[in-house]
Amino acid sequence: MTNCAVPACQRDAAGRHNPFCVDHYFQLPKAYTGLVTRTSIECSRTDDLDTKQHLREQLDSYTRLVAAKLPNSGAASAPQAAPDSARRPQSPPCVAAGAPKQGGFFDV
Repeated sequence: MTNCAVPACQRDAAGRHNPFCVDHYFQLPKAYTGLVTRTSIECSRTDDLDTKQHLREQLDSYTRLVAAKLPNSGAASAPQAAPDSARRPQSPPCVAAGAPKQGGFFDV
């Protein structure tokens, strides 16, 4: 079996037409993984040597491009919580227009 195409990842690739390990495969958008898989299948099915060479070059280029799209090009890691700067600020609950204002026991 071959290693994952992501640099520094030592996991095995997920299948014959997939150069990525399972963790990296599911971190990538479906459009990218679909492009790599389709190109790999097309390359394996063609009989013309020139076409096969061209598709291999395209596949290598696509694989490098897709691997660079990963947020962390190193080995896959467990999902992490979003940093505080990425979270939405807490806002007070909304009150419908015309609804009576609800106050505390001592509010008059």
